[in-house]
Amino acid sequence: MTVSTSIEVVVSISNLTRLTSNCVLLAVLLVASCGREKGLVSKRTVESAHGLNLPESARKFQQRRTGGLLDHGILSVFEMNQSDLQQFVSQLKVKSRSSPVKPGPGNPCINGWNVWPEKSATFVPGNRELEGIKPTWKGETTPVEMLSCSSPKGDWLHVEIWSVGDQAAIKVYTDWN
Repeated sequence: MTVSTSIEVVVSISNLTRLTSNCVLLAVLLVASCGREKGLVSKRTVESAHGLNLPESARKFQQRRTGGLLDHGILSVFEMNQSDLQQFVSQLKVKSRSSPVKPGPGNPCINGWNVWPEKSATFVPGNRELEGIKPTWKGETTPVEMLSCSSPKGDWLHVEIWSVGDQAAIKVYTDWN
């Protein structure tokens, strides 16, 4: 084997190794994005995404993400006992509170302004990537309050509280600009 052939073999092996690494990375990203598509996540994932501590009663976590590296957001929806609402809200740095402009039953799975005032400081964008949240609760949902907050993780935090009988559906969106 000549020196020239040896160098070609080493270069070929190096290129093959790089190609294999890229294929493995691509496969991992595809698997991860498939899992995210379903939207079912752990309590820890929601806490980490928004910088919040969720009560023990928090359950049935869904999550969607939108945007790119610099301008992006994370939407999470979950259920919890209404008796834990005060504990949950007490950790928030609330800048403003709003009542719904459309009284009566509503649908927390709809993004955009939905039932909340259009001049609010925060909101959940109507981006397609954020669609797909499904009701995990049984019964009619009624909007209670929207909180525009400082975010421990992003530029701002939007929180919606919905009543579902003696339970609550919580919708949280963190935005990075």
